Amino acid sequence: MFFFKVLFFVLLLSTYSSAKYQKIKVGFIDKHYENILTKRKLISILKEIENKLEYQVGKNIFDYHHNGKPIDILYKTPSQKKIELNKNIKKLENKKEIIDKLKKSIDLEQNDIEYKRDKLRKNSKRLNKEVRKLNRYIKTKNKEQHSQTQYNDIKAYVDKKQMEIKKKTNILNKDKKIFNRELKSYNKKISLYNKNIRQYNRLQRKVENISRSLKEVKGVALGYTEITSTTFYENGYKRKKEEVKNYMKKIEIYSFDSIKELKAILAHEIGHLIGVEHIHSKGALMNPILQENQIKNLNLTSEDIIKFRNNL
Repeated sequence: MFFFKVLFFVLLLSTYSSAKYQKIKVGFIDKHYENILTKRKLISILKEIENKLEYQVGKNIFDYHHNGKPIDILYKTPSQKKIELNKNIKKLENKKEIIDKLKKSIDLEQNDIEYKRDKLRKNSKRLNKEVRKLNRYIKTKNKEQHSQTQYNDIKAYVDKKQMEIKKKTNILNKDKKIFNRELKSYNKKISLYNKNIRQYNRLQRKVENISRSLKEVKGVALGYTEITSTTFYENGYKRKKEEVKNYMKKIEIYSFDSIKELKAILAHEIGHLIGVEHIHSKGALMNPILQENQIKNLNLTSEDIIKFRNNL
């Protein structure tokens, strides 16, 4: 996504954690550009970009295909939603901080929860073993003939063992209550984490929708990141699984001052389409601010090449 300097903060709204080769095609071209851009001209521009990028990267990045992701060339009038955009971006940043803190806390607590659960199970198993052993002892002694002295000794031994078992049982029950409270708190934290993830996803889509209406946005690779966290039981243990999926759908271009500028914008958005993140190095194609050197002569920097290669 390209932005003028006044909108550099919008770069926080998108993340690209996975990448792959893409097929693309020409979609809708607004009549506003009918005198300067045709479908044939756009295909020619895309071919130039393909040859330039793939020659430098040394890998197949994208191909033109009738079933590919569409590239729409749109014309949008200036929007007055910048204040609303800034407000929602701030909310998005705050929500991300909350999510990160919750995840860190959950990860730390998870090991402690699993350790305490295992300890309780071992103690419970050990205690049940002692109870079964004492019951077998009592059953055996009941079948035997004993003198009064022997009977008193057996009774004293049984009473002592029963007291020990009762004491251990009380301690175990107390530990279980403490663990259940901690587990309840842990589960609430997971629920809160999932709730914040859903809110973050909604906010992210809202920011993307608002940003598309701003004149300062030159183009965008449309898609969204879906983060889901699920908990389940496996072999008697509670497990947590987090899954991150990225869905890239299309490219939209909103404005350009020249064919050379359009070429640079398209190359940048194609980079996003295949999953390449922003680079804040001056002069880089994937810099969030449109670089003058890329308009004059589209050319990947060493930082761009590393990013492209690492994501393909």
